[in-house]
Amino acid sequence: MDTRDLGKFGEDLACEYLVKNGYKIIGRNYRINFGEIDIIAQKRWKFWDLFRKNPSASSGRAINFIEVKSLSKQGKDFFPEQRVDYKKQNKYIRLAEIWLSKNKFPQNYPCQIDIIAISINNEIPKVDFFENIVEDK
Repeated sequence: MDTRDLGKFGEDLACEYLVKNGYKIIGRNYRINFGEIDIIAQKRWKFWDLFRKNPSASSGRAINFIEVKSLSKQGKDFFPEQRVDYKKQNKYIRLAEIWLSKNKFPQNYPCQIDIIAISINNEIPKVDFFENIVEDK
């Protein structure tokens, strides 16, 4: 499997994981001139969420901007999520702000940057979901 196939496989697997865990996929592979957002999703509302006094980003209103990192072999000391460094996080913040603006959301709309790490060892994929990796967005 080449890197393009691995990336597509990882993103497809990540979307399946999100849908099974109550998310609605809003978009995939949102590209602008300096970057790409792999998956844009939102947690589906549950009936009881309507009665929360203080809805927060984790209550289902937030837009989730998700970076998918896939590795075909995970080393003992290296995991896919480690490939999202400070520079990449800042880039994702800017991409999220642009997406919110272009889709007519206010800039203070709750959103978060997440990572889904896919590790494929012995042909059994492992999915790890890291929510809200950037605290100030």
